[in-house]
Amino acid sequence: MSSEIKVIDKAFQILNSFSEAQNSMSLKEIAKITSQNKSTIIRICRSLIKHNFLIKNELTGNYQLGPGAWKMGQIYNANFDIANEIREILKDICKESGQSAGYWIRSGNKKVCLYRANNTESELTHHLTEGTNFPLVSATGKILLAFGDKNEKEMNEINKKGFTFTSEERVGSIASVAVPIFNIKNEFEGAINVSGWKQFFNSKTLPQFAKILQNKQNSIKKLLLR
Repeated sequence: MSSEIKVIDKAFQILNSFSEAQNSMSLKEIAKITSQNKSTIIRICRSLIKHNFLIKNELTGNYQLGPGAWKMGQIYNANFDIANEIREILKDICKESGQSAGYWIRSGNKKVCLYRANNTESELTHHLTEGTNFPLVSATGKILLAFGDKNEKEMNEINKKGFTFTSEERVGSIASVAVPIFNIKNEFEGAINVSGWKQFFNSKTLPQFAKILQNKQNSIKKLLLR
């Protein structure tokens, strides 16, 4: 791998280290997450600041995502004219299940919450922000891995059951039920899920949640025309 590509990889590592929970980070925090040395981070951050992908708070010395990152996100989201319609479907899922609902896609070795409807009716709720990314684990991660990598064994198991369920796989006390999503050409696109505190997922509610998601598969499929 050329030195230029390595620098680009390190720049994306830095950008991807930011999240909803860590939207402002010190040099030390970025170094801990990326395992890069501080001098390299400072050099790359200067370039990212120059191109508006990062900003630096001169009072605290912390870094934050800049308007360039927001612009790229807006351009990406503009490709999805169906965004509001999918969000409405997720709101229906949220209302029917009493849990939070999300639409997830795969990006490399991460899963990204593209659209989200957070349950606001209960104090015990699983809240996430659109754009949040995690490793390919839990119910949605299993689906994105299986269908994204065309793992026939895993795909057959998911298709036979009709859904995937996991509990406490990524976060303690959180459970998730997910189903795959296909476009109008029957090409795999992503996964939708309901997630919440594991105490709400039992032998009675689990099939109910799965049925709610399955009932929405075709509605989303009709929106995905490409």
